[in-house]
Amino acid sequence: VVTSLKPRVATAQTTPSSSSNNTGDKQYNLSSEAIASIVKSDLTENYFLTNGHLTRSIYDESATFTDEIDTYNLDQWIKGTSQLFVSPTSKGSKSRVNLVGDVMANDKEVVFRFEEDLMFNIPFKPVVFVSGKVILARNEESGLITSYREFWDQDVGTVLKSARFK
Repeated sequence: VVTSLKPRVATAQTTPSSSSNNTGDKQYNLSSEAIASIVKSDLTENYFLTNGHLTRSIYDESATFTDEIDTYNLDQWIKGTSQLFVSPTSKGSKSRVNLVGDVMANDKEVVFRFEEDLMFNIPFKPVVFVSGKVILARNEESGLITSYREFWDQDVGTVLKSARFK
């Protein structure tokens, strides 16, 4: 089931933290419902898995992003994701992102399942299918997301072999 929510402003404390470079105002100690809503919007409206357009204010600046291939810092992940894939909103894109189920959150983590077709921004525009789960760990003191961990249902070889060309 794919659902969309309009982005909404969440009330939160925005005092700088020693674990953050304070790039913009951070949304500290959001309720489970508020952070789940933001992540859901990032996934279903901003398609952040394909273009890096996430709500940075809910992430600690030292957050790490790990997929089945490597680990990146926040800026590397945003830049790499935005350059590597063609966003579903781009003309001619074959990328798509689906939320499977709902986004679940508590004080320690945010978890969701996804299915996506990823169109690579390279010659011949190959498209691969990936499904899996993402776990976003939250800092218990700040409530900010400190790590993103992607678990694929398929191994890397299977994903690469699924490539279709535009």
